Amino acid sequence: MKAIHLISAAAVAACLVFSACSDYVGKESTHPLYAKAMSSKNAKSYREAAQSLEEFIAICPKSPKAHYDIALIYKENLENYPAAIYHLLKYLELSGETLSKEDQAAIRTYIQTCEQRMFEAYRIRNDIKLASDVPQTDLVRLSAAKAENAALREKIMKYIENEKVILAQNAELRKRLETPAAAATTTATKKQAQTGASSTSASTSASAATSTTATRTGSVPSPNGTPGTTVQGENGVRYYYVGKGEGLLVIAQKMYGKAAMWKLIQEANKDTLDERGPKYGQMLVIPPLPRD
Repeated sequence: MKAIHLISAAAVAACLVFSACSDYVGKESTHPLYAKAMSSKNAKSYREAAQSLEEFIAICPKSPKAHYDIALIYKENLENYPAAIYHLLKYLELSGETLSKEDQAAIRTYIQTCEQRMFEAYRIRNDIKLASDVPQTDLVRLSAAKAENAALREKIMKYIENEKVILAQNAELRKRLETPAAAATTTATKKQAQTGASSTSASTSASAATSTTATRTGSVPSPNGTPGTTVQGENGVRYYYVGKGEGLLVIAQKMYGKAAMWKLIQEANKDTLDERGPKYGQMLVIPPLPRD
């Protein structure tokens, strides 16, 4: 019986070492997270598949196959075109010269398709008319419409570039949140908040309860805060604790003055939001508005 226990312990230790290995390039299917992602994709659970692949990429960021697989899920199933573009570009970067010219051209076509779909979604959401929507009877009017379209496309391309920057910022924030140092900061912040709560007077508590904005040092605040309050972070990033009955539209209106920017908040918090929307007291990352 003792020998059986020793064998089991050895098997568990081997699994832990196997899971901790960060180099699965070329043998992705042997990792449990990758296998789970493919199983979820086959079951049409695309969000779960994307989540598992993101976790796998955090372990093995140099896997071209993982970047390609998650890009297709974002493009074909979740309609998250900025994320699809990001991972397709990573796939091209990591594959290098191992791809034929035909395959490289196909990937660039995928990227152009994603950009076109982003453009169409932006146009429909903002009720923007294109030259094709203008009656083709007045050549002067048509020429003006084409010039307006060119300017609009340039603006949309800047918007796409800003989306890519925001994705990179979100990835960096997730890394910092997952590091042991961030966890230690969160624990220390909780202890400090508990100590401060026990020592403050009733008048100070009342004043804090009515405050809608707080300033705190440090890059990432505690996930537990007063609902309805905002914490200023670094590089223009803010953190908001969801108030009672607030949805993304209400929060976007409060943070940006534009309810239409709710997608920006949703994208920045896609790893913590579910289909039911934000929860009361939940901390949301509020990224800065894209530059025009």
